[in-house]
Amino acid sequence: MMKFWNLSSGSNKIDPEALFLFLKEKGFYTLQYYEENKILVRIEDKKVKSVNKDDVHQFCYDYINSGFKFGSADERTQVIKSFFDSGKYFSQDNLLLLESIEINEVADTQDTSYLFFNNCYVQINADKIEKLSYENMDGLVWEEDLINHDFEPEDMNSYEPKGEFYEFFQDLTKNPNKRIELQNRDSLTTIIGYLIHRYKDPALPKAIILMDTYKDGNPQGGTGKGLFSNSISRVRKTAFQDGKAFYKKDQFALSHVTFGTRLITFDDVPKDFNFERIFPLITENAVIERKYKNKFVIPYERSPKVLLSTNYTVEGKGSSHARRKVEFILSDTYGLEFTPEDRFGHLLFDHWKQQDWNEFFSFMAYCLQMFLLEGLVEPAFNVGERTLKMNATKQFIDFVNSEIETGIKYDKKIVFEKFLSIYPDHKSIEQNTFTSWFKLYAAAYKLEVSETHSNQVNYIELLTKQKKEYEFI
Repeated sequence: MMKFWNLSSGSNKIDPEALFLFLKEKGFYTLQYYEENKILVRIEDKKVKSVNKDDVHQFCYDYINSGFKFGSADERTQVIKSFFDSGKYFSQDNLLLLESIEINEVADTQDTSYLFFNNCYVQINADKIEKLSYENMDGLVWEEDLINHDFEPEDMNSYEPKGEFYEFFQDLTKNPNKRIELQNRDSLTTIIGYLIHRYKDPALPKAIILMDTYKDGNPQGGTGKGLFSNSISRVRKTAFQDGKAFYKKDQFALSHVTFGTRLITFDDVPKDFNFERIFPLITENAVIERKYKNKFVIPYERSPKVLLSTNYTVEGKGSSHARRKVEFILSDTYGLEFTPEDRFGHLLFDHWKQQDWNEFFSFMAYCLQMFLLEGLVEPAFNVGERTLKMNATKQFIDFVNSEIETGIKYDKKIVFEKFLSIYPDHKSIEQNTFTSWFKLYAAAYKLEVSETHSNQVNYIELLTKQKKEYEFI
């Protein structure tokens, strides 16, 4: 059996050279993944696991304590004593001197994705889904990507979605307009596929934003956003971040993100959330800062994707905001008075049988395939109208609908006074607020606002409407 100690001056002592040989034999290496950044890893049975100095220290202690058969009690006592006196050998700086290795990872590509289970792995392409054996796998898989389940799918190439989770998924996209419902169902399918596809396409840097239905002057909470996020975490390693806490600009807020994290979920982000703050996570390398430790960088191609949930809208002006997000408004099927637990008689994922899990993971594989086949399908939502309803009053919207025509210049002062005469309870509203609501109205209904002045009179005009069918929520 291997030893990482030698007899020296009449006593058994830890030998640093023997220790490094031992660790290499047991699969411990360093991985240099970005410029000067290194991490400790262990490779075993085609699996790669990121480890830290405490993991290495514990592994060596367990080997001494129970893995090695000593020839005498004295030898064991001497080795134990030397081990506890040799902390310097297990410092981060010293362990990062271990041999560096390049890892042949079974990575997702633009056209292919993989799901890794206990008993098999699944290769997914736009035209085919295959269940494969690890014996024939050419490469290594990160332990963080392993799903603790024995997957026994039906024929995935004649697959029809089914199961409790699929029923929940359908509920999230319900709409009286069946054409819109089908488009949103296609959209949410590809959104799931995008989130669990480990390849990060530089041409598709998107954050997914889940929002509640907005009705009767309030966002409808409890629509299933949290359960949706939880479903993705069953497939890919997810770091959950309280959106309100992140809003407070804690520089260490993402310290729980690791090299194996595939998705960061910002839960319940507040109304004034600064979307620009997470631009680097979407389009650049992820820089993670930790207390009392050096910050580390996760290269863009391996950095986590981003999912946000909110009761509001994530504001931002300009194309840089628009091109970085896909916004999806969940249906009002679920709420405080009717929950998924009411629907199914239990919490989803709790007390599931093997068949339930097989149906769930089969649907996840299907979503991946649909994303590879169709890309990100845009949902049929008018998020601009949702923003309008959250900021302006119903009376203002009614006023513009009934009193304002496109292509006609209106004197700002006169039209504002007319509005106040019809709705005197709005006398606290200022002219600037009234004008800003006009701009929100225009954005909601694909109009343009023209502001001009002549002879000290300020005019406002709504220009050409582009017709397009939307779901107005």
